[in-house]
Amino acid sequence: MNSRFIRHVVAVTTVAVVSVLGAGMANASTTDQIKSRVTAGTATEQTTHTAGQYIEQLRDYLAGATRVGDVDAVEALVKHLRPVLGVVAQTPVERAALEVNDRADTQAAQLERDLPGLTLLAPVTGLVTSLLTTLLDLVTSLLGGLPVPLPLPLPELPLPLPEVPGVEVPEVPEVPEVPEVPEVPEVPVDAPAPGDLPAPENPADVPLPDAPLPDAPLP
Repeated sequence: MNSRFIRHVVAVTTVAVVSVLGAGMANASTTDQIKSRVTAGTATEQTTHTAGQYIEQLRDYLAGATRVGDVDAVEALVKHLRPVLGVVAQTPVERAALEVNDRADTQAAQLERDLPGLTLLAPVTGLVTSLLTTLLDLVTSLLGGLPVPLPLPLPELPLPLPEVPGVEVPEVPEVPEVPEVPEVPEVPVDAPAPGDLPAPENPADVPLPDAPLPDAPLP
């Protein structure tokens, strides 16, 4: 009878400890989930739509510089265009958009190699025309899909772009400010910590239930 009662006391104590630990872990998990949802819901970033609109401005500038035959303006634009395409290349957009982006970067890289030393655009007119067409396809693809956050902000201009008559100089979109995430109150734990649980009573101190003693046989 004593051993059976001892096993019952140990079992009850074990259940209490596991319950307390489970409650603490559940409350901690709930707090983390709340913080994650608040952060995700309040963060604002530049997206592929922002990049598409900016690339459209760069394309318009490139078209204007090509129209007036401004070699310096075309060269400066290409040097700035490639880092922008590099940001898009690291963004998880649709495969078709990435392929168009890669094609635009390849054409821009070729222009970057061919432009130095030129005084006229005639030797690269065909390549510039191809880049303008590719950029238009890229803008259509980025603006036509769902907005995807950019992994990096769009880069600033390395050098001021030359002024081209009748063409607006592109401006880098500002990075929106991310609002501060409010503090999430800790979820209270009503149950005591495992270290605060009272130790089980010594089985030797537990009074045994009253039971009639069997009559001893007479000699």
